[in-house]
Amino acid sequence: MTTTTKRWTGRSLDARRAERREMLVAAGVRLYGSQGFHGTGVRAICREAGLTERYFYESFANGEELLLAAFNEVIRALLTQIVEADEPGKSAEHRVRRMLGAYYAALRAHPAAARVFLVEIVGVSPSIDDAIRQSMHDLSTPLFAALALDLNGHWRSDPLLRRGIEGGLLHIALNWGAHNYAQPMNNVINAAWSLCMAATMRFDEGSNRSR
Repeated sequence: MTTTTKRWTGRSLDARRAERREMLVAAGVRLYGSQGFHGTGVRAICREAGLTERYFYESFANGEELLLAAFNEVIRALLTQIVEADEPGKSAEHRVRRMLGAYYAALRAHPAAARVFLVEIVGVSPSIDDAIRQSMHDLSTPLFAALALDLNGHWRSDPLLRRGIEGGLLHIALNWGAHNYAQPMNNVINAAWSLCMAATMRFDEGSNRSR
């Protein structure tokens, strides 16, 4: 029997390692979201998780790796709530508004996680910047899928336009959070829906030609 399968108090070593990792990630979301990434060291994370530093380095090489893991955990939770809010069979507007509502409601309900997702993750490293871009794509995929299925061909599959809409949805969240979520949810959803509608607009190429 190897050390990775040896059991202690009825649980495998791998299971205990996984549990400790989850505890560290949860502590990372809480502290990075409340104190900031640069203001939070490994020792503070370990105290919050109730673990020693050796257990931190069992799972992560440094704080940046934990930040990325915390970010990915937030993204997974957000994507789950977005997908669960969808109502296939309804109109594109109904579906997208439902998913946008779930997205923004989740950020408002979990401000520490929202700070990790919206603020602390930005500009830490090129690899994390890549993760941000991928997350924006992943979170917007259900929205764009709903638009594409219910617009009678009035769909513009333009990667630059999509990237712009993704960034706009993110900045709506940033602005809303920066003002303590004071704007009513309907106002936020209306603004985000108007932005999504850019993907359905028809552009007359002739009207854009130089005269």
